[in-house]
Amino acid sequence: MVTLCCAQQITSQPPAKMAPSQAAKLLPVLLLAVAVLPRGRAVFNPEELLPYVELDEAAEQLRRSLLQSSGGTSQNLSEAPRAPALPPLPQTPEEHCALTIGSWCGPYYRQTPTQRPPPKRGNTSCPNNCSGLGQCQYDFGICYCPAGYGGADCSQPRKRPCWRMDSNKRDLGWHEFTEWSHSRCAGICDDDIAMCYCPPETKYGRIEAPHGAPPGTPPVRAGRPLYWCQPSTDESGNKVMWGAVKYEDLFGREGWCNADVPSFMCPCRIDGRIGTLCNIAVEMFCVNQCSGRGECDQGFCRCHEGWYGHDCSRRKAGLSMNTSPDYLGSKPWLEPAVTPPVAAEDPPRTKPQRVRPYIYVYDVRPEYSSDILQYRIERGHCSYRQFQHGNLTSWIGYNAYALESVLHETFLASEHRTFDPEEADYFYVPIMWACLFDVYGWNPLPRWPKEIHGPRPYGAAMMQRETMRWLNATFPWFARRGGRDHIWLTATDEGACCVFKDVWPGIFLSHWGRTEFPHTSGSQYHADNYGSGISHRDHDGEWLDLTSRTHACFDPKKDLVVPAFKRSEHFRSSPYVGAPPAERNIFLFFRGDLRLAPGQDPECKYSRCIRQTLYNRSLEENWREKYNVLLGDHATVQGDYSSLLSRSLFCLVAPGDGWSPRLEDAVLHGCIPVIIMDQVQAVFESILDMPSFSVRIAQKDMLNIISILKALSADQVQKMQDNLAKIWSRYRYLGVKMAVRDAEHVVSEHRERNGGFLRPNPGVQYAANSVDDAFSTIIQWLYARIPEVHGTATRT
Repeated sequence: MVTLCCAQQITSQPPAKMAPSQAAKLLPVLLLAVAVLPRGRAVFNPEELLPYVELDEAAEQLRRSLLQSSGGTSQNLSEAPRAPALPPLPQTPEEHCALTIGSWCGPYYRQTPTQRPPPKRGNTSCPNNCSGLGQCQYDFGICYCPAGYGGADCSQPRKRPCWRMDSNKRDLGWHEFTEWSHSRCAGICDDDIAMCYCPPETKYGRIEAPHGAPPGTPPVRAGRPLYWCQPSTDESGNKVMWGAVKYEDLFGREGWCNADVPSFMCPCRIDGRIGTLCNIAVEMFCVNQCSGRGECDQGFCRCHEGWYGHDCSRRKAGLSMNTSPDYLGSKPWLEPAVTPPVAAEDPPRTKPQRVRPYIYVYDVRPEYSSDILQYRIERGHCSYRQFQHGNLTSWIGYNAYALESVLHETFLASEHRTFDPEEADYFYVPIMWACLFDVYGWNPLPRWPKEIHGPRPYGAAMMQRETMRWLNATFPWFARRGGRDHIWLTATDEGACCVFKDVWPGIFLSHWGRTEFPHTSGSQYHADNYGSGISHRDHDGEWLDLTSRTHACFDPKKDLVVPAFKRSEHFRSSPYVGAPPAERNIFLFFRGDLRLAPGQDPECKYSRCIRQTLYNRSLEENWREKYNVLLGDHATVQGDYSSLLSRSLFCLVAPGDGWSPRLEDAVLHGCIPVIIMDQVQAVFESILDMPSFSVRIAQKDMLNIISILKALSADQVQKMQDNLAKIWSRYRYLGVKMAVRDAEHVVSEHRERNGGFLRPNPGVQYAANSVDDAFSTIIQWLYARIPEVHGTATRT
C-alpha cells in the first residue's frame, strides 16, 4: 500500500522535497518493495525518488547498502540510468498565478483552511413516499419524479406521447397525416418518453404490464425498438410519406419485428441496450452513476433506501453512513464511472479541511434536468461516456457539448460543494441547456410553451426562465442577491446571447465570448438562429425584446469563457503528456468544416466567412508549397489530428456557427493560437495574459496572416511557446474519474515507450495532475469575485 501510494505521488510529481528524516524512513520501504517484485513489475524506479529528497549521510549509506545487498532487480535498478528531473509544480501563489492578469488568482491560494463540518442531512418526509416511483429530497420533502409521472407524490400521469399517437398508443393514421417526426411511431409507443417499439402482435413486439399493475411495473416484454425505423409503404404497398423502410423489412415474416435473425436491422441507439438485435441490457447513463447508491433509469436516479439527491450521494439524517459505495458488492463495473463525492462524507475523511468558495448544487426539478436525459433516447447524446458489452465504461466519440455533464459531475464531486445553502457563496443550476438542443423539436414535449416550436435557443431560454421562476417560488436564495450568485452553463454555439434579462444578472459560463452590443445571431443553421421573432403571452410580447436586445452575449465583468472538454487521448501526441517533442515544421494549421459544397452556405455566413476566405487565398497563393501551410477540411488535410497539431507552429482559431474548440486544440498541443474573430473573447482571455502566448489578427487584416506571422522574431515565438507550457493545464479538465484515468493511461504509455521514464518536457509536470486545471481555474476566479457578487466589495 505504501509503495503504490508513494509511486502514484512520485509519478505525478511530488509537491516538494522531503526532509532527510522522512526520506530515511521512506526510501528503504520503497527500495525493498521494488526489490521483491518480479522483474518488470516495478511501478517505478526508486532512483526517480532521488531528485525530490534530501538524503543525509546516514540515509545515503542505507540506500547504498540496500541496493548492494538486495541483489537481482535492485542491483539492476541501481545500475539503470537515473530518471531525469521533471519540471516542478508551482508551490507559491506567485508561481500558481503565472501569466494571469488582474488580482483574481492569488487570494485563493492565500486562504487559511478551516475544518470541514459534517454535511447537512435532511429528514423531511415526502408525500406518500413519492408513490414508490420517485426520489424524496429529504431536505425539503419534495418528490422528484421520473418521466411519465408527476404530481406532489408522483402518482399522476405525466406523459410524452409519440407524434400523432392515438389513445391506444398507436399512430392516428399512416396516410391521414403525412409529416415526419423523430417520435412518429409505426408500432406501439412507450408514452413515458415517446419511444417506439415493435407492436405487440409481432414476435418481438413490446407487451406492456397488465392493466391494473402498479405504476412503474416494467413491461412483460420490452420489444425491439423502432427508433429511426419508419415504414415507407403499408401492407398493400401504398407509399407512406413519412418513412424510409419497406413494410416487409419491418413487419414481414423475415422482418425486424418477427424474425429471430431478421433480413433487415433497425439501429440500436437507445440507452441501455446494445447488440445487433438490441437485446443485450447494459447500464444506462446517469449523473455520476447515482454515486453507486441508486438504479439508473435513462438519466433518472432511483436512489436506494435512505439515499437522496440527483446523484444519490446524500444520506437521510438519522441513518448510519456506509463507508463503501453499494456498487462495490453488486455492480463493480460502476467503479470507473463514479467519482466519489467528497463533501458527502460523514464524518469528513478524504478532505477534512476546506477552503472557499462554498458552492451549493441544486437538485433541479426533473422537467429541466433528468427528463431531458430520459427523453434523449440516444445513448450518444448529452454525455461523455456510455456502457458497452460487459458493462465496460467507454468514451463517447465526440460530443461538442460534453462539458454539460462533465461540469455537473465535477461540481457534485468537488471539495467545494456544500449541502448548506445558507453558507453557500454560489449556487450552481445544472439545467440541461445543451442536451435540450439534442431533444428539442422531436416532439411537442419538452417545449415551453408547448404550442410553439421556435428555434432551439428559444426553447433553451424558455426552459431556463421557467427554472428561475421555479427557484424563486420554491427557495429563498435566488431572490436574496437577485440571482447574481447563481451559476449557469450555456455550452451551445452562441452561448448566453439569448437568455432572458431577468436571468442575465447571474454568472454565465460559456464557450462564446462575444462582447458586441447590439448583436444578431451569426448562426448559419436556421434551427440555432436566435433572431426569429416570437410573441406569446408567456413572455409578455416579443421575446427578443426581453432577451438578446437587452444585453451582450458575454460580460467579462461577471461571466467567464471556459474551455470545452477534451480528454487526454485527444492530445496524446502533445509533449505536455510526455510524447516526444516533434519538429514544428507545419507553419500554420487548420482542419475543419468549411461549408464549401454548392448550396451549403451561399451567403458565406458560417465562420463569418473567415475559414473559407483563408482557405481560398491559400489555394490562390499556393501557401502549402511555399510555406508548408495546411488549411482545409478532412478531405484536403489528412492525417492524425493530434500529430498534425503537435507538428504545427501556429494554429488558426476561427469561429464556426459560434464557438469552436480550436483554441483548446492549439494550446493543449503547444501550438501558438492565431485568433481571428473580432469582438469575441477567446477562452479565459479576460483572466489570462493571452498576448503572451497567442497572436490576435483583426478580420480586416486576415489576408495578411502569413506576413504578420513571418514578422515575429524567433525570440518572440520561443517566448510564446515557453508560456504555453506554463498555462496549458488551465485548458484541461481533470475533475471526473474517467478523465483522470485517461490522463494516467496516456502518460503511462509515453513513459513505457521511453524506457520507464517520463520525458522532462516543459509543461509535463501537469500531465496527470489536476493542479490549476480548468475547473480549478474557475474556482479560483469565483473565489476572487465573492466580495463583488455578495455586495461587500470596497469601492474606490
